[in-house]
Amino acid sequence: MHLYKKLLLIIVILNPTNLFAEYEININFESGFEFESQKILISDLKNSKSKKQIEKILKRQDWIKDFSIVYKPFKKEVYVSITNREPIFVLNNQFFYDINLHKFKFDNSKRDLVIVQGPVKNEEDILEIITRIDSISSINFNLSEINYSYVNGWDAITDKTLIRFGNDLTETKFKNFEYTANYLFENGKNPSIIDIRYRDGVALNYGK
Repeated sequence: MHLYKKLLLIIVILNPTNLFAEYEININFESGFEFESQKILISDLKNSKSKKQIEKILKRQDWIKDFSIVYKPFKKEVYVSITNREPIFVLNNQFFYDINLHKFKFDNSKRDLVIVQGPVKNEEDILEIITRIDSISSINFNLSEINYSYVNGWDAITDKTLIRFGNDLTETKFKNFEYTANYLFENGKNPSIIDIRYRDGVALNYGK
């Protein structure tokens, strides 16, 4: 699974709300500064004019997993702590998906994610493929893309190999993939294609 180093980022916004008061908004991004959406959030908070509006802005951010707000009594100070959702893959350049398959709008942030393309009807299939490939301990498959089509089914592209699962994802296919990966590791082989679409076994292609 793709993991990201968590960073601590604190941003202070001085917000002139009216002629009589000024808010100082302290934002703590507990997961670091990862999304273009965070820049937009900072701009929106800068223009907020009340505590109610600050809360409303935060609640409509689909990329926020959790947040907390602390208002300092007798002061115009607001402390906001935000935890980002951690995306696992991007589907059709439209939405991020996290480990719980919660989707939120893709904002063109440059991240080391699995890019998925195709007419996918069940996002759980994507997560299953990613999980199964990442679970192989003998070989480090660096998964970068997953493509789905009605003709070829599921194709997983890694830095070493094209893995072809076909249309139906079954436990038998995943077991065959696991056994094949262990065989390749033990024998020091590195095929360009691992084709698991066949009922009778697995086809290996060593061509470029």
